[in-house]
Amino acid sequence: MQRIILHLDMNSYFASVEQQANPFFRNKPLGVCAYLSPNGCIIASSVEAKKVGVKTGCRVYQAVKLCPQVILVENDPNKYRSVTQKLFGIMKSYSDSFEPYSIDEAFLDLTGWCRDFKQAEYLAEKIRGRVKAEIGSWLRCSIGLSFTKFLAKFASDTAGVDSTLMLPDQASLEPVFRGRQLTDLWGVNRRFKKHLNALGIRTIADLRVFPVQNLFSALGKPGYWLYCHVNGLEIDHLRSLEELKSKSIGHSYCLPRWTVDKKYLSAVLFKLASKVGVRLRERKQLAYGVYVHWSYIGQGGLSKSFKLKKPVYTTDDIFRPAQQVLSRAELSHKVTMLAIGVFNLCPMFKQPELFFRPDLNLSEAMDQINGRYGSQMIYRGLLWKTENLAKDRIGFRKIDF
Repeated sequence: MQRIILHLDMNSYFASVEQQANPFFRNKPLGVCAYLSPNGCIIASSVEAKKVGVKTGCRVYQAVKLCPQVILVENDPNKYRSVTQKLFGIMKSYSDSFEPYSIDEAFLDLTGWCRDFKQAEYLAEKIRGRVKAEIGSWLRCSIGLSFTKFLAKFASDTAGVDSTLMLPDQASLEPVFRGRQLTDLWGVNRRFKKHLNALGIRTIADLRVFPVQNLFSALGKPGYWLYCHVNGLEIDHLRSLEELKSKSIGHSYCLPRWTVDKKYLSAVLFKLASKVGVRLRERKQLAYGVYVHWSYIGQGGLSKSFKLKKPVYTTDDIFRPAQQVLSRAELSHKVTMLAIGVFNLCPMFKQPELFFRPDLNLSEAMDQINGRYGSQMIYRGLLWKTENLAKDRIGFRKIDF
């Protein structure tokens, strides 16, 4: 049976959702920002904004300089998650093998659900039509169809806005690879490209015929996997939600004001620890490791991780070792970014004695109240006046839906 994999990638997702929600934004350059301050970062640009040079990663002040008419809005994570749930609901109605890749990308295995690629192409257009009809006419998506996950994603990346590209067999690969850069391949960044170039590999065509033994010797498993991917050899499968669960939970925050004020840094660190704690408890997991990191102005910083004998579950458990590192540290420069997280995760039921801890019950009760009435309806004193710090943000990879 011929394998058929579909990859869907929403175009200018956050910006398109904002344009769908507010007709005033349509057909105008729009940038969705993490923060509206001059140093805030553009995390999504509308098609109109991209045409005038306002792209993802651009700073707010740069965007305004490039296009004084650009409309800038702060991101709305709950809105995007809501739309994503509807989008994924549509996709899951066509196959029981579904893998979310990020908030705006997902795979479907249509093997056995479609007779051939022609029927799969028809289904792709049906999905696109339902997205426009059931979610919003301003939402556009690129869809790739092929016989492996890697090639389906490459097809959607190549398809263009609101289009579908099909790579049904080996014969269809050479024309679409021709003229494409190595960095157009999923998983190849500039650093990895340099390693490939050092081996004499300049194009995707070079990579496809390079001796796989030499590639494995030079680059290890990543080199072998890449060779398989570009030659249409499937070595991956669609993963279940259980398999997709991340092995760590963390939050980071770029500070709006760079500082060595440890009182301020502690408040931010506690806010981040509380966000990590909420996610850990939502997943009913414990952690046997905590890490903390901060960056200094210019370059450098400090990273510290702890492997623990007893598991952490509450915000205080997570915050305490990180705070000890911060309190003892001599801050050589102003701190620009803070991060905290947990790792070595395991299901909570493995430690039943934790159920008798009063602070655990308190944490869960606070989670329930804040989940129902608002994220800071009830909070610890350390979080006083931190409502504008480390707000809820959306990531593009490995997020919790």
